[in-house]
Formats: sequence, C-alpha cells, structure tokens
Amino acid sequence: MIDELPPLAERVRAETADARRALATERKKATRLLDKLPADAAACAGGEALRLAGEVLKVSLERVPRGADRVTLAVPWLDGETVDVPLQRDLSPQQNVDKLFRRAKGLTLGLKIVRQREAQTQARLAQVAAQLGTLETLLQAAQAFDDHAPNAQRPRDVLRQVAAWLLAVRQMGVRLQELPKPAPELRKVARGKELPDGVRLFRSPLNAVVLAGKTAEGNDALVTRLLRGRDMWLHLRDRPGAHVMLRVEGTALVKQSELEACAMLAGHLSGVGKGDACDITVCAGKDVRKVKGAPAGSVYVSRERVVRVVVDGDVIDAFYARNR
Repeated sequence: MIDELPPLAERVRAETADARRALATERKKATRLLDKLPADAAACAGGEALRLAGEVLKVSLERVPRGADRVTLAVPWLDGETVDVPLQRDLSPQQNVDKLFRRAKGLTLGLKIVRQREAQTQARLAQVAAQLGTLETLLQAAQAFDDHAPNAQRPRDVLRQVAAWLLAVRQMGVRLQELPKPAPELRKVARGKELPDGVRLFRSPLNAVVLAGKTAEGNDALVTRLLRGRDMWLHLRDRPGAHVMLRVEGTALVKQSELEACAMLAGHLSGVGKGDACDITVCAGKDVRKVKGAPAGSVYVSRERVVRVVVDGDVIDAFYARNR
C-alpha cells in the first residue's frame, strides 16, 4: 500500500510552524520595546544641561549664597547667557558641582544606552522581517509545486532550503521548541555504549536517536530489544536490508522531512546508491512483530505505508558527520 504524501506547502507550514510563531513573538516584543524607548530617552534627556550647569558652578563657587536651593549664574564664555543651577542645600558648592557632574554623566550614558538599544532593536526587527520574507518565498515555492507550475522546484530542494532556513533562525538565537531528549534507557546508548552487537547509532537532522542494524542479529536486537510502540520502523521494501528505527518521544509528531531522511538512510544502508530512488516501508513500532521461529531479522509488519525517496548524498553524509 502506498500512501500519498501531504501537499508540499502543508509540509512546509507544519515544519516551520514553531519557528514562525517564535519569530512573530520576537517581532511583537521588539515592537513593544521600540514604543517604550522614546519615554526612556526623554527621561535621560538633560544630561548636557546639567553638565553645563556644573561647569558654570565650578568657576563661580564664590557667588553661590549659603543654603540656596537654586542659583542663576552667567555663563562666562557665552555673552549674555545665563544658566539656572539646581542645588542641594545640605551640600557645599563643591559637593554640588560633583553631584551635577555625576548626574550629567549618568544621564548621558543612559541616553547612549537607549540609542544603542533602539538601533539594535530596529536591526533585530529587520532581521526577523527578512526571515519571515524568506519563509513566505519558501511557501510560495512549495505551493508552486503543488499547483504543478512550470519550472517549480523539486520537493527535496524546497525541503533542503527549509532546513537551512530553520538553522538560520536558530543561529539568530530565536528560542524554538526544545528537541526531545533521549529516553533514559538510551542516554548511555547516545554516547555509543550499551548498544547490542550489530546495532549502530545515528542522529537525525533534528537530533533524535536513530538506530540501524548492521547484521541480521543486529536487526533482530533492534526489533526485539529497542523498538518501542510509538517509534517509527523503516526498511527497504520487499528486499533484504537494514532495519532502521527513529526514536519518537512522548506524543511528538514526526516531521515528514525527518521520516524521509531516515528512509534515505535505510535505503543507503541496504545498498541503494546515492542519487538512486527506492521504496521504503514505514510503520509504527507497535505494528512490527518478530516471526516466531524465523531467521534473525525476519519480521511481520501491519498497517505499513511506503515512502518513495531518492537517496540524497548530502543527507547521508550529514548522518555520518553528526556521529563524529
């Protein structure tokens, strides 16, 4: 039985949903911050006026009345100009000079920080807008394929661009949904220990645990000792080959790109050359049964579906690279 894959645009929307929501949240936060920054800038205004008052007071100490809380002084270097200098009564004139300079320095530094935050926030907004624009382009490319438009990109090319886009979003520091952690019984397996003989560990593009049998005994151990009901099991259709298991944590939904990558791995480990097409049987672990009395690695599957993939050399190389 061959199941139809969902429309490409639907797959792209599903795989980018978390990132799209995270970017929308980033945009909302940045916009709110920009709305508040003018008030912060206004609160930091007056630093230069206080610095001028301090400079004038510094050269006019003898003209300050005792106990005054404010004094108007002429600016010696500006003809006809005066400045109103605020004072604190319990401080000496020199102490008031020092306080004015400290306040002026603090306000000037505060205004500089506000301007920096404003520039950084505007740059962040532009970055978010660019990524959302790229996503819209990817969705249009996916829709063009679904609509059978001339010169539409191939699904694997679109999905490869989607993977690159997700990586770029993560590199921006946008917090996406955390990847599932390996189950307790696989935490040591993830470090290459306690694997049954003939079973090899890989990591999926989204860092999930992927196990593959290297021998008939390894295939048997994978099915009888490691495969859980909600995991996904993959095998080259109607031909001998490696059993591959994608660990599924909790109730998480398996992304189609993850499943296709593991299908490529199953084909590759079963002798399908890079660039060649193959049909991969896929089913949930609960639908795989060991054939009683049959040779090691022989299983019975039910409710399976078939995914046709072209073994992408870059995807296969990435599986091995993540094991280094």
